[in-house]
Amino acid sequence: MAKEQEAVDNLLDALVWMRRKAKKHEPVDALIVELVKMRRKAKKKVAKKKAGKMRKMKRAKRRA
Repeated sequence: MAKEQEAVDNLLDALVWMRRKAKKHEPVDALIVELVKMRRKAKKKVAKKKAGKMRKMKRAKRRA
């Protein structure tokens, strides 16, 4: 089953399409770069949060 696309994926696709059609790429490139940075940061934050949650669960299991 295919993974459902997020709104950010759709936005990235639209920006890439705009870049192809644009005469001057620099402004669109800047948007794409910033969006990808934000996305990476968000994924890192979620992974870190998930790891912390897993550690708490393991500690609770050991104590029980």
